[in-house]
Amino acid sequence: MKLRIMPGVLISAVLLTSCSVSRNISRGQSFSFDTLTSVTVCSKNSSSKDILDAVQDCLSEMSDNFSLCYDTDADALPENGLYTDCIADTKALDRLYGDKINITCGALTGLWGISTDSPRVPVQEEITEALALMTDTDYPENTSDFPEGVKLDFGAVAKGYALDRIYEALAASEDTDYAVVSLSSSTLLYGQKPGGEKFHTAVTDPDTGTGYLGIIETEAAFISTSGGSERFFEADGQKYCHILDTKTGYPAETDLASVTVIVPADTPGGGIKSDFLSTLIYIEGSGELEKWLACEDIRIIAADANGAVYTSCGGFTLDESSKYKYG
Repeated sequence: MKLRIMPGVLISAVLLTSCSVSRNISRGQSFSFDTLTSVTVCSKNSSSKDILDAVQDCLSEMSDNFSLCYDTDADALPENGLYTDCIADTKALDRLYGDKINITCGALTGLWGISTDSPRVPVQEEITEALALMTDTDYPENTSDFPEGVKLDFGAVAKGYALDRIYEALAASEDTDYAVVSLSSSTLLYGQKPGGEKFHTAVTDPDTGTGYLGIIETEAAFISTSGGSERFFEADGQKYCHILDTKTGYPAETDLASVTVIVPADTPGGGIKSDFLSTLIYIEGSGELEKWLACEDIRIIAADANGAVYTSCGGFTLDESSKYKYG
């Protein structure tokens, strides 16, 4: 058995940060949500360090609450408001887009253990038992109201939800000029750069985890990428990715290599929406891409297993050195 967790990030913000001499910039890094995160804040005065501290405090709180929640029974989680809000936001997205994302899959996630040091392939009886612990997506308001034995897994939405809260922290300061908050697979590009310059961010090659699939040029936005190359393990010659299909109980079988979803930053709940939809579209596969490419409130970049890229993002440029070609 071989476990592989890619050290690289799916979304890179390294091309983004520059401030004019009349502005103040602060940068910070931390290990949150089991990955290296980075924050850059540019302000009109010397308050950028205070803004950075507020963002990092928010990030720390989010990570402490949502990292590996599937280890805990739903009714044992504290009623601190964060879970209630995140559950409500996820429930609303399930109603809009279907129930392929189900946060009551914690027992199933823990069974496979793909993001741990000891992943394994469960037997069918174990999978059936874990599926039986899941509820439908009409979640109760409070974690204490879930049926006994339900374990929650916020992995498909936690980073996006955290970015929504960070957006609020940035907006609370009138001095924030622009900011870049990268949580590896989810990124917030906030505000407006000097002179109206657009943000530029890279999507990592889904096959290698190094090099770029291409570059996105965009206004302020939430951007999330889902794919099978970031976390997976191999057993008996078969590869199992960390994204589970909660209908079958097995890792998602999809012909897509990665999906990136871009949501305008001024969209209420845009962070969790980008995170939720990138996972959902990845699970659905290329057969459902046409409807997502036609959506006017999001932009997507999808790479398939045959080396084709499909996109509704006019600001995306495919890297010439990538094996991928426009479909």
